[in-house]
Amino acid sequence: MSAAKIGGNSSLRYVVVLLWAVFALFPLYWILITAFKLPKDIFRGPFYLPGVDFFPTTNSFRYLLTTGSGDFFHGLGNSVLFATTSGIFSVLFGAFAAYGLARYEYRLGPMKNDDISFFIVSQRMMPPIVAVIALFVMYRWLGLLDTYFGMILIYTWYNLPLSVYLLTDFIKRIPPDIEYAAAIDGYDRVRQILFITVPLAFPGIAAAFFLAFIFTWNDFLLALMLTFQNAKTLPVVIAAWSANMDPRWWLLSAAGIVAVIPPVAALSLLDRLMERRERMG
Repeated sequence: MSAAKIGGNSSLRYVVVLLWAVFALFPLYWILITAFKLPKDIFRGPFYLPGVDFFPTTNSFRYLLTTGSGDFFHGLGNSVLFATTSGIFSVLFGAFAAYGLARYEYRLGPMKNDDISFFIVSQRMMPPIVAVIALFVMYRWLGLLDTYFGMILIYTWYNLPLSVYLLTDFIKRIPPDIEYAAAIDGYDRVRQILFITVPLAFPGIAAAFFLAFIFTWNDFLLALMLTFQNAKTLPVVIAAWSANMDPRWWLLSAAGIVAVIPPVAALSLLDRLMERRERMG
């Protein structure tokens, strides 16, 4: 194959990737510039270039910090609390279950370890809409509707199967001989797990926590059905603004931009932690 043909294929590949990147990122760009528009710029548009087509303003963000700050920051704080806490609990409990499935042999009737693991993750395959009515009735009977404990509990249950499945695979890749060597050095079982297995499984733990955080942060259905005012999350607050007011696209876009920041920050933090762990070996 000639060098010219190889170069032509590479150029075509870059053009395709660039076009796909523009296609994928344009909605984010549109939300970003909409957040800095005045109502007249939105309804008279479309305008694409700040400072050229329209004059950018921060009125939407000032609204979030003043008039709408009560509901907005209440929902934002609840989302951060539920996503972080349920992520920690799902990884903590999932790590115990994953370690048992990876290191010991179980038999529950005809099911062995792989069958048990698949049964656990199959609970995550069920759409929440299937169980949400039953959960509402159960939560009302238990007095857990619109409570912080109830929401942390439901999100931990929601994320636990995936955490168990992911961490089981990561722990299986860690040779048991490393733990045996630590036992010879005097480490008991708890210290083997804490000082040997957990550091080696850190990338899997980080990935499981990040996925749990994102799934909780993006949830709308469970928060809509199981909360009213006290424990409502940011997606519910934004949806309520859209339903109770005329579509104020500038305000909804500003709230959407703020809602994107915590998951991106969590991803950046976890990426740095994993890079540091790899450098330390």
